Amino acid sequence: MSEIIQLNVPEEFENERLDIFITRMFDLIPSRSFASKLIENNKVKVDQKFQKSSFRLKKNQIIELNTSFLTEINPNPIGENIPLNILYEDAHLIVIHKPAGMVVHPGAGVHSGTLVNAILGYCGATLPSLGAPSRAGIVHRLDRDTSGVMVVAKSQLALTQLSKQFADHSQIRIYHAIVYGELNPKEGKIETWHGRDPKNRLKYSVQEMGVGKKAILNYATIKNICQNLISLVSCQLYTGRTHQIRVQMSSINHGIIGDALYAKTPQTIKANKELLALISKNAIRQMLHAVHLGFKHPLTGEHMGFDAPYPDDFQNILNLLQ
Repeated sequence: MSEIIQLNVPEEFENERLDIFITRMFDLIPSRSFASKLIENNKVKVDQKFQKSSFRLKKNQIIELNTSFLTEINPNPIGENIPLNILYEDAHLIVIHKPAGMVVHPGAGVHSGTLVNAILGYCGATLPSLGAPSRAGIVHRLDRDTSGVMVVAKSQLALTQLSKQFADHSQIRIYHAIVYGELNPKEGKIETWHGRDPKNRLKYSVQEMGVGKKAILNYATIKNICQNLISLVSCQLYTGRTHQIRVQMSSINHGIIGDALYAKTPQTIKANKELLALISKNAIRQMLHAVHLGFKHPLTGEHMGFDAPYPDDFQNILNLLQ
């Protein structure tokens, strides 16, 4: 049974195309072309009417998304010739720098163009899986629009051992995020309960104590910019919940810029028209980057650490804000 998700059009999406809005608001929609297909197949309504992909939105219009596409059956993934930014590789694993915009594995209605398709195409063989074939080799995930370092298993030994490290949180995962506001204190620990948002199954939210799963991260301010209206922050994950950093930073009113799904634009930013325009033009995805990944090699036990430099869009907006 499908579920209808409703949301209002925020002020910053005034006059935006419907297909772009849908793509920005929902991580499970992999591309603008996929959003257009949903719109063409009457899965999207604007104020209870079907519209074209090019329809220009107005503030506070009600968008309805039919989520029946989430229950579609996914075929086994096939290899595709997709370029990979490889940081390290051996017989058991491959470490890559995932670009923003790439979905990690095939899912609802998404059968191609994913990291799994790319890895299968590169390795030329079937990768090990602990469950669904669509997640072959996948040890952990990054959101579609989060860039950065990832490890993928090439052998069953690697998949089992690396999965244990991620399950017991012995690996090291550090992200950098550009967020709204000045954090006070400048560094600290966020510990919440995390689960699906009861009002929107495509989102996650902070839950009441004991509901969902515990989510823990440490954050530290790297620097404040734009007269303390923006901060560059380092976040170290101790748990790996879906959308965890995005949800937790928003829960303390320091949402990640460009995060259309979770971050609310503060009034201090809205009042600064020049800064608001700069962010709207250049932060077209959440400015969240997995900068470091550390783990023990599944065969040798050697500690390994890998860093992914900022991608161009992340570095560009930092330069502009400074």
